[in-house]
Amino acid sequence: MFRGPLLVLLLRLLSVAVVYTALRILFHALNSAAFPDVPVVAFLGGVRFDLSAIAWLHLPWVVLYLVNPDPGGVLGRIQFLVFISINAVALFFNCVDLEYFKFSMKRSTADFIRILGAGGDTVNLLPAFLKDYWYILLIYLGCLTAIAWSYVRIGRLGTVERSGILRKAAWRILAIILLVIASRGGMQLIPLQPLDGVKYGGATYLPVVLNTPFTIMTSLGKPVLEERVYMDQRKADELWPVVHDHDTPIYQPAQAWDLRMIEFADRPLGSDMEMVKTGPPNVVVIILESFSAVYSGRLAGGDGYMPFLDSLMGEGLNMTHAYANGRRSIDGIPAILGSIPELMDEAFITSPYASIPFTSLANTLAAEGYRTSFYHGGRNGTMGFDAFARSAGFHGYFGLNEYTGPDSDNDGHWGVRDRPYLQYFAAQLAREQEPFMSTVFTLSSHHPYELPPADAERFGGGTLPIHPTLRYADDALRHFFLTARTMPWYANTLFVITADHTADIERDGRHSDKAIDYWVPLVYYMPQRIAPTEQDRVTQHIDILPTILELADHTGPFFSFGHSALRPGPPYAVHNNNGVYNIIGASMHLQFDGEQVLGVRALGPTGTVDSSLARDMELRLKAAIQQFNGHLLSGDLTSSEQ
Repeated sequence: MFRGPLLVLLLRLLSVAVVYTALRILFHALNSAAFPDVPVVAFLGGVRFDLSAIAWLHLPWVVLYLVNPDPGGVLGRIQFLVFISINAVALFFNCVDLEYFKFSMKRSTADFIRILGAGGDTVNLLPAFLKDYWYILLIYLGCLTAIAWSYVRIGRLGTVERSGILRKAAWRILAIILLVIASRGGMQLIPLQPLDGVKYGGATYLPVVLNTPFTIMTSLGKPVLEERVYMDQRKADELWPVVHDHDTPIYQPAQAWDLRMIEFADRPLGSDMEMVKTGPPNVVVIILESFSAVYSGRLAGGDGYMPFLDSLMGEGLNMTHAYANGRRSIDGIPAILGSIPELMDEAFITSPYASIPFTSLANTLAAEGYRTSFYHGGRNGTMGFDAFARSAGFHGYFGLNEYTGPDSDNDGHWGVRDRPYLQYFAAQLAREQEPFMSTVFTLSSHHPYELPPADAERFGGGTLPIHPTLRYADDALRHFFLTARTMPWYANTLFVITADHTADIERDGRHSDKAIDYWVPLVYYMPQRIAPTEQDRVTQHIDILPTILELADHTGPFFSFGHSALRPGPPYAVHNNNGVYNIIGASMHLQFDGEQVLGVRALGPTGTVDSSLARDMELRLKAAIQQFNGHLLSGDLTSSEQ
């Protein structure tokens, strides 16, 4: 009775499930360095999430099929096109994550769709992506072809629907019951959620268990945050304070420090430097695209790929255990400039909370008379950086539209190459009224990692495509300082240099004492104010804002999710990935799903977990989550006295 149309319906959907399983295996193969020794249960458990996504996504086609299981002519073609269109969209995101995961370290969620449409970069970069990842296109087309072929073949197995109201109703009812069970992920009380994937091997293997259509679908239209109350608010304020007051300075600038020069190719920096002027210091924040600390010779050992930045670290306050709060530029910018960590599934810039007034370096220093500006050589609108700059209170945003250099400076992918753009940036700063606070974000060390032929030859070498571009960007930074040091504003300027996130990391096991996916360089450099110092305490991007305010002699209360690296505070870094909260300390890494601890990993060769320290990390993380969710939900991201 049920063999004909019901069999065809189920087999067609199961054929899609086979493709999803194949993509899961391929996902692991392409990202095996991030997932050593994946348990078989992770692959088996993933089928449950596949069936849920497939049942939901194919609902339009299922409705058409239930109305007419054996259509001919136009109706048959419509059903086929609906089936293929659904899978064309779903497989696109599933296939993109085969390689995009290396950049984001998570399965994409709904905000990825908004990021794709921001700034027009997707269309412009498509040729470069297809050139480098041509095999992804072949995989995508192969999967779509397999589904189309199986659709037609399976259709031949069916028989004409038997007459009789009971027979017709029975198989339809059974089909609906099975699809409802599949869509919910089983018979349990609550429908399947992404975090349920930790049951199949733990949080480490969550991206292997999940599929991208499922993570996008379950995050669409979903409230980004929910209130989390783990403790009395006074306790949360004690464990993770968010209102700070630096009225009592604890940082004493270097007195009569003998300048030790940074070696440039021609002469040492500072040999023609003026004495520091009185008055508040200028602040320049330099954000380097994808500069992982793993590629710093000073931080990680070896020759490295950023010799100039390494020399700069030796002449400033060098944070050797600095971590990014996210894995994407769209997460790094708010963390660095607004002290807003990535503790939710959606990027702050694209979230509904981006319209809330928030504390930033720009609006805090502007209130003290600073002129503020944001520079990025990319297209205006890229990842919403221009909108973020406006909401952060920057007086001016300068993107590709404002660049006055020749068109040949454009790399044809992201925007203006670093060397000409950093020279343009230095010239623009010479026109600023002091004191000023300015940010520049580079782009040449971003995929597709292409350099002009002469530079490709000069900076060639290394084992990964990113390595020559790191050398190029580092050299562009060197030339920026060569130009900047000749300008009158230079000697009274605090420079803060870090990376937006990491990318394309070699996993050779040499840095087991670090969470290398988030480990970035971070140096505070102002020669006549900051003596050369290495600080090993764990710090993070959201600590940059309060630390800069400390160094710039800001007084009075201000709001920040981070804490000055110059004061006592939680020596931890926090982030959220795949819906799992993470807190990183000097010796341990703890994962938390919002309700319970999922695992604690010792960092370093000893492998020893300190239970009392783990408890402190758990409490601090809960306090951070409570503060983050509570303040975003209440729209309270500033100090009442700011």
